[in-house]
Amino acid sequence: MPLVAGRVLDAKGVPVEHARVAFADAPVAVPDIAILTGADGRFALGAPAPGRYELLAATDELDARVAVDVRGDEPVEVDITLEEERR
Repeated sequence: MPLVAGRVLDAKGVPVEHARVAFADAPVAVPDIAILTGADGRFALGAPAPGRYELLAATDELDARVAVDVRGDEPVEVDITLEEERR
C-alpha cells in the first residue's frame, strides 16, 4: 500500500502540530478517519489503490485541501499549506 505523506504548514511555512489530516475524496472506499500531525507537522496515510485522492488538513480555525495522484506502489510526498478560513 503506497503512502501519502508530507507536512502541514501555516501560511508562513511553519509546521502545524495536531492538524487533522484525512482523505476527503478517493477513487475507492476509505475509512472516515483522521490522523494528527506530529510536532514537525508530518503525517502519513496509506492509499489503498492507485488513483487521485483529495486530502483535507484542518485545525479549529483553518483548513486546506490538496489533490494528489497515487501511481502504483510509489510513495507520494506533499505539503499542505493552511491558508483558508473555515466557514
